Order: sequence, then C-alpha cells, then structure tokens
Amino acid sequence: MRNTTDYDVIVIGGGAAGLFAAGRAGERGLRVLLIEKNEKVGRKLGITGKGRCNVTNNAEPRTVIENCTTNGRFLFSAVNAFPPSAVMNFFEERGVPLKTERGFRVFPQSDRAADIVNALRSYIKASGVTRLTAEAKELIISDGEVRGVSSSSGEYYAKSVIVCTGGMSYTLTGSTGDGYRFAESAGHTIVKPVASLVGICCAERECSEMAGFSLKNVKLRVEDKRGRAVFEEMGEMLFTHVGVSGPLVLSASAHMREYEKNGYKLYIDLKPALSEEKLDARLLRDFEKYRNREFMNALSDLAGRSMIPVIVARSGIDPEKRVNSVTKEERKKLIGLFKAFQLTAISPAPIEEAIITSGGVSTREIDPKTMASKKCRGLYFAGEVVDVDAYTGGFNLQIAWSTAYAAASAIPLPDKNERKNDMKHLDVAIDGPSGAGKSTLARLAAEKLGLIYVDTGALYRTVGLYVLSKGVGSRDADRIIALLPEIDIGMEYSGGIQRMILNGEDVTDKIRTPEVTKYASDVSAIGAVRAFLTDTQRSLAEKYSVIMDGRDIGTVILPNAELKIFLTASAEVRARRRLKDFEAKGIETTFEEVLRDIEDRDYNDSHREIAPLRPAEDSVLVDTSDKSLDESLQIILELIKGALKE
Repeated sequence: MRNTTDYDVIVIGGGAAGLFAAGRAGERGLRVLLIEKNEKVGRKLGITGKGRCNVTNNAEPRTVIENCTTNGRFLFSAVNAFPPSAVMNFFEERGVPLKTERGFRVFPQSDRAADIVNALRSYIKASGVTRLTAEAKELIISDGEVRGVSSSSGEYYAKSVIVCTGGMSYTLTGSTGDGYRFAESAGHTIVKPVASLVGICCAERECSEMAGFSLKNVKLRVEDKRGRAVFEEMGEMLFTHVGVSGPLVLSASAHMREYEKNGYKLYIDLKPALSEEKLDARLLRDFEKYRNREFMNALSDLAGRSMIPVIVARSGIDPEKRVNSVTKEERKKLIGLFKAFQLTAISPAPIEEAIITSGGVSTREIDPKTMASKKCRGLYFAGEVVDVDAYTGGFNLQIAWSTAYAAASAIPLPDKNERKNDMKHLDVAIDGPSGAGKSTLARLAAEKLGLIYVDTGALYRTVGLYVLSKGVGSRDADRIIALLPEIDIGMEYSGGIQRMILNGEDVTDKIRTPEVTKYASDVSAIGAVRAFLTDTQRSLAEKYSVIMDGRDIGTVILPNAELKIFLTASAEVRARRRLKDFEAKGIETTFEEVLRDIEDRDYNDSHREIAPLRPAEDSVLVDTSDKSLDESLQIILELIKGALKE
C-alpha cells in the first residue's frame, strides 16, 4: 500500500526523545508525522523513576556532561543549547510543577510520571503533529538521501527523518533495537549495545539467601583483576536472587564492560563511617552487651537479620560459640568482612532489565550540533539510539531532551513564500479589549484577502466551556490544570466561519454565553492554560498566513508578526455592540449588566500577572468608537495591504 501524503519530517519512536522532537518540529511550523508501534506513546517514560519520572537534574550543562559515562564531550553543543533549566521551564510552563530532591534530581511535584507524558502528548497535539500507530519497517533512501519511511501501514514520504527508537532496554515498551538496523541501512557504524545502569549477576549463591535485603549508607568499590578501582561511591544497594542491584550498583554498572576479561570484584564497606579500630571497639562493646549469648546473636546491632548468617558462615566462627570466647584474630576477620564484603561479578543482568543501553549509533558519524547524519542527508538521531549514556539522576533524560531539541531545531523550514498565489507570508496580530470588534473585523479581513482567521478567544472560551461543564470553579487552577489532558480542541472552517470542536462536538454557539465569557477570562489568566493553547496558535502562524485576534497576540503569541493592530473603542460603545449580539441570539440581559461585565473584564485582563492586555510597542492603534463596521474594515484592509507590499 502506498500513502501519497507528504510531510516535512517523520519522527520514528514515541518515547521521550521522539515526543519532544515531534512537538518541537511541529511548533516550528513543520508538517510532522510521528510513527509509534504502541497504541500509547511514552510507555517507558511513564514507568521511569518507579513511576515518578526523574525528568532531569537541576545542574549546569557542565555537570551534565561530567556525568556522562560515554561520549560526554559530544553533547557539549546540544546540552548548552537546551540545558536542564530549559527543560524545567518547558514542563512548568505546561502546568507540571517540579521539585528538586537529593542529588539535584528533578521530579514532578505530584510524583506522577503520567503528568510528564500528558504534557508531551498535549505538546504534540498543539503543535499539529500527526500520529500513526504502526511499525516502522525501513528507511526509504535514494542517492544518499532519506526520502521517507516504509511502515506496516504503508510508505510515508518526507525530506527529513529523526530516529528516536531508543535502545534495547525495557523491550516490552517497544525498545527493540530497530533504530540500529535503520542506521546501518544508511551506512552507519553501530557500537555494540550493552546493558548499562543495570543490576549485576554475582557468582556467590549467598546473594539469593539475602534477596530483597537492602543496604543503606554503604560504600561500594569495584576493582578489575589488576586491582584498579573503576568505581567507588557511597549510597544504597540491595541483594537480588542473582546478585546485586540498587542505585549504587546501577551507577557502577556504567563503568563495567567485558566482565570475563576484566574479572571485576565488588567490595562493600558495610560501615564506612567507622575505621577498623573504631569498629573493633564497637564489636567489643556489643560482645560485652551480649556476653551471655551465642556469637551469632551478638551481631544483631551491626548487621541485618538476612546478612548475619552469611557473615557468620564466611567468618568461620562457630555460630554457637559464646562471644566471650571470640579471639582477637576472629574479630579481625569479622572486621575485614564488614569493611570489605566481597562479591564476584560475572555479568550484567539481561539487557532487557537495563534502564539504559550503552552503545548505538557512533557519535563520530553524527554532527554534534544538529544530530544530523554524516552518512545520509536528511537523517537525524536523538536519544538512547545514539552511543551516549550517563549516570542515574535525570542525566539520561536530559540527553534525550537536548538531542531531540537539537535535531528538531536543525531541520530546514519550508519556504514560507511558497504559498497559494505566491502571496507573501504575513501574520497579522489584532489585540484589544472585549467587544472592540476584533473577531468580526479579523474574520471579514481574512475572507477578503484569502488568509486564515484564528479566533483565539474562541479557544479560551472552549476551555472555559469544558471547565464549566465539569462543575469546576473558573479560578480553581489546580483542578482546571488537571482537566487539560481531557480536552481535545479542533477548528473547522465553514462558509468563512471558524467553528470550534470540543472533543468531537461542535460548540461554536455554546461558547458565546455570558457565563462562558467570564470563565474564558478567568481561565486565560492561568499559565498552564495559556501554554496549552499557545503552541496551537504559534504552529498555525508558522505554517500559514494568518489573522489572529486576542489580547496578547502581538505581545506574547506572535511577537514577530509582520503587522500588529491594537483595536479599541469606549466601554459604552462596546457594551451596546455586545448587547445587540446577545439580543440577536435571544439571550436576555441589560445594558447595565453588559457594561459592568465589560468593565470588569477590562480590569481583569489589564491587571492579570500573566500576559496582561496592553498594546505592543510597534502596534498600530485603531479606535472604532465613532466608526461603522465598513469604515473600520477598510482601515484594517489598508493596513494589511500595506504590509503585504513591504
């Protein structure tokens, strides 16, 4: 089957890097197709950090690079272009408050990874990304240039493709190494993928006897067969049925390769705060405390119940021996066990259990600034598929965000001048207070000039209508933000009129009531709501010549619009116009009520903390108080025509 739909870019993979790359590309005005084999995107992201999602590390770019265990220098440009601070701003602007915990690890305040996934889903929706649930089979390549992707649903064509398929860890979430095959087909070298940030299998059967037992505030030292330390840190770990795992072990595994060749030994200092002399004194105190007990029962204050039998067995001391009979040499052996409990590493746990895959597409064959392939024009890589990885602590997700941003930002934009009738690309921002005639004039001007009209107020009204329908207060920010993932807003044009679609229902007429008007004003003051809708508005302006009206179009939404108009009229004139509209729709109210609502809204809009109503410095002021509709329209048309000629 052949699909003739063309896109500017195809993103393969709906994980962290894929979602962000798709959203960023769409935000820039590119036509984006996201191909993901799973019905739900972000499956692996949703289970990271034990379901909490360690979204980044609140650190400087230099620290991120220092915490990379493979090819950190390759990331210099990408991480500096989109550092942790930018990641944090991105999610907080989209209604996900964050918090910084021990080790500068950053999590959602809600401790819900789903909030991160939902923010990314909203991002790609607002950016106009087309989603396709299908399996990418192979890249379509011709003359050294990528042309598209062949999938289980057909062939899709684009000038650029970003491969964001992840590694080989957590295969049940879809990371099955497909990206390596795609890269090889384009001539790339693949550094052999191995498990990183993974548990370690040990030769000692004792581990299974202690499975589930965790150690806190211990020091782990890993040495190769030459006695060289490859890792040494304090932290937490635990025993498993086949070896050890936990934060310390995961970090250590990032430094361990070719286990058989290097012959790694693990040494656990169970009491790093005590020197051997102090530990001996502690043993003597405990032996005195438990002088009438058997040796095995005298260790309960120093070691966990699960570990005591193993320590006793390794010491060679008769477990039934009285503590007052333990010799100095036997104590010395005990101290050695507590200060360097030894295990023999034989292999990493299966790669399917790894948090991260080390290895992948060779960084020598990728442009570090753009993530572009040096082997195939139009091909880009982002995320875990690249041979770059780091310690735990949010650094690996930071790599995903930074490389995705670099790739999506580097893809060339289509020529804006290649438009219908070769018309110059023009964005017109019309701002002004409620009832100034913005919507009517913007719509009429768009019809006459063949531009697309975007009624941004209708977007906020649609959100307000949904919030109202759920019985949530118009200023209950937390509950409103929680509703955003449920809202799917669409726009259709019929007879030159923009019709608003809310979750599949045409609500064009329902959003024009006084109650919805109040809700629209209140919800528009919530930062997360504005971020939710801002991406949609900017995406439309990137792709098309538009006339967009609202209250912060020229100052916030389209600060680079070619023409900015601030439309106004006296409050009394606006109230009479609004009353006439209500009467035509059979809505009963009075002039005094409408005027009061107009004045209240003027005050709220101009005094809100987020994007207050004010003219842009380079806007043209048009007062319509004493002008008819036709006269006002003529002024608007002349201004737009003048801008088109410039």
